[in-house]
Amino acid sequence: MYHYTVALPLRSVPMRLTVALISFIWPIGLQAAEPQIAYPDKHEEWYVVKIQDARCGYMHSFSDRSGDEIHTRVRMSFRIARADAKLEITSDQRYRETLDGRPLSFSMVMSMGQMPVTNQGVIADGKVKLITEQSGLKREASYDFDPDVKFAWGQLLEQRRRGLKPGTSFTIKIYEPSMKADGAIPLTLKVHAKERVDVLGKTQELYRISSTMKLDPAAILAGAGSTASDPKDKSDVTAVPAGAMEITTDSWVDDDATPVIATLDMGIMKVNLYRTSREEALTTDDAPEMFINTFIHVDRTVPKTAQEVVYRLKLPPGGKHRLPNLPDTTMQRFKRVSDREGLLTVRRIDWSALRSNAAREDASRNLSPYLSATTMVDIDDRRIKRLARRSVSSARSPADKADAMRKFVTDYVSEKGLDVGFATASEVARTRSGDCTEHAVLLAALARANGIPSRGVSGLVQVPAGPFGAEGVKAFGYHMWTQVYIGGQWVDIDAAFRQTDCDPTHIALSLMPLGDEGMIESIMAMFPLMGQLEIEVVDIREKSNDDQ
Repeated sequence: MYHYTVALPLRSVPMRLTVALISFIWPIGLQAAEPQIAYPDKHEEWYVVKIQDARCGYMHSFSDRSGDEIHTRVRMSFRIARADAKLEITSDQRYRETLDGRPLSFSMVMSMGQMPVTNQGVIADGKVKLITEQSGLKREASYDFDPDVKFAWGQLLEQRRRGLKPGTSFTIKIYEPSMKADGAIPLTLKVHAKERVDVLGKTQELYRISSTMKLDPAAILAGAGSTASDPKDKSDVTAVPAGAMEITTDSWVDDDATPVIATLDMGIMKVNLYRTSREEALTTDDAPEMFINTFIHVDRTVPKTAQEVVYRLKLPPGGKHRLPNLPDTTMQRFKRVSDREGLLTVRRIDWSALRSNAAREDASRNLSPYLSATTMVDIDDRRIKRLARRSVSSARSPADKADAMRKFVTDYVSEKGLDVGFATASEVARTRSGDCTEHAVLLAALARANGIPSRGVSGLVQVPAGPFGAEGVKAFGYHMWTQVYIGGQWVDIDAAFRQTDCDPTHIALSLMPLGDEGMIESIMAMFPLMGQLEIEVVDIREKSNDDQ
């Protein structure tokens, strides 16, 4: 039996992104259709979920007519393996629409930990009232709602009105609060010619429909109070890639426009849904391994004594993505070499100077979003408030408080395991379990509750020797940690790795405001990198006497 230590909190942060995208596959058409536009009394379909060719779950869609409304429900459940741990992810989505496809309300219950999170939305008077609830704690928000948004039934009606003539292309607007709570997402659908495809061992001739979502990661940090537009602040200027990012999924439908296959290829994760019988959909294989196979191997190990490291980051030639601009932070600076290559210099923060720095915070900065309660960082929870007071104890300066909170979270999360997907801070406060995401989110919550601005960082860190790679492994793994705003700058601290003074193997790929708006978009900078990124350790400068 392994004795898990600091190696355990390593996890694949892109898993959170993948979950949202999987739940997004079905609205492009995973809903029964008739040859003519008609209103179904009742209809259901079952799909088997395959990830990396392993049958690991199912999806069940059900629709019926209730008076002048169409009600749709989609349930999904699948399992993945992360080293020795098995993680089950479930979602239950419900939609109410008028017969002509106008959205009325929706709900979604998602479980990636031990306590499900529920999102409920009611659309009225051009607004969506969104209520998020976990463990009895509710949070309400209201946003403008685009009248052109289509839910499941409305999307299907639009597809059937357009028909299946190859070359047909059109754009609709969709809404998914787990990806973007404060606005619509454009989805462009294009019909291609029929193709002969394999459907669970049987060949069928089906139309292919490609669906492309456009997301704008650059708008997320700006909306969350980023100072990226402030030329005086260099820490956020290249926090996310400029411009929209596209994600394409494919589905294959029969002559009645009923989807038979839906796919999502994210490099390290290939997801396929196949229409089948209930019995076959509920028959599963072993959960696919989604942890060790995400490691990025390098040619040499960075010693713990390193003060500064220069990395070369590359994407292989011939791909469709360019290397995104990585964030310039207090620890790292990014220099582009070409569209597919860049140099990244990561240097330790000078904590001795930080502790002696008595600089006051700049009141002109808009840091309120990083002090606010959100779904993930639910600082209104009474337990969070109590833990926040305990965590700082007698610490007085912001730097000492940051160090005290980091140490507190490191010890407080006593059950360090990979069987939690992405828990809220209040859930971690109750269960005291999780991996790096749970450490990072709880630490961010305690900081905000103590009046210190905080946010998350998604990135990579050197894999320590241990049970997941054996001694001598040279690799980086996806990871998450925390930044707090002290001494007039954003400072990295890592509760999962027991580091207040973060070592220069921490490579930040994306900054996460941890707000309710665009939670998923904030890590979209990583999408082109998953399964593609190559890392070379170019230069290492170890600590000298002057650095002590």
